[in-house]
Amino acid sequence: MHYRAVGNRCAVHLPSLNLNLPPTYTEEAILEILQGLGFIVVDVDLEALARTFVGVSTYKLKASMDEAPPVFDCSSFTKYLYAQKGVWLPRLSVQQKRESVAADTPSPGDLVFTTGYRNFYDTDPRENIGHVGIATGVGTVIHATNGTGGVVESTYTDFNNHEPRGIRRILTPETFTLEQPNAEHLIETSDDFRWLILKNLY
Repeated sequence: MHYRAVGNRCAVHLPSLNLNLPPTYTEEAILEILQGLGFIVVDVDLEALARTFVGVSTYKLKASMDEAPPVFDCSSFTKYLYAQKGVWLPRLSVQQKRESVAADTPSPGDLVFTTGYRNFYDTDPRENIGHVGIATGVGTVIHATNGTGGVVESTYTDFNNHEPRGIRRILTPETFTLEQPNAEHLIETSDDFRWLILKNLY
């Protein structure tokens, strides 16, 4: 998986960089190289972060990213959360589904889709999507819901009261979030780390 950076953060899955290095270059050794170049590993727990907005943030249809985090709609909420992980997501739920990989069962941080108040479809009108939330590890979904609900945590069953539209995964295991406090290196996508690492090895 390759990820598009958000600000000074970018997620990276080191095996996806296809570095083809000798076995002596362990994951720890590669991270040390990046840390030596000024990057720091940031631990962002998406589930815990999402839960901090439950009962706090309010809902507004078509909420802009400038209004986050006090105000969200469903897809600006997921977009905001993933931005903290260094993963750029498009704005609409239907677009976010297209940018992710299908999963059979939800894992913490996965996106869960249903129909909703305003539905869009990509190619098939029967697969219209209008709502998105983030799965937790306790069988719930955290999402920004319309009306007076704001950000809430619902059971997986209650969330799927509308027509389910699938579970999608963005983050693969062993994905790190790297932050560059001084923005010394140009990182637009996680693939840029490949060239930076190789440049500093040879």
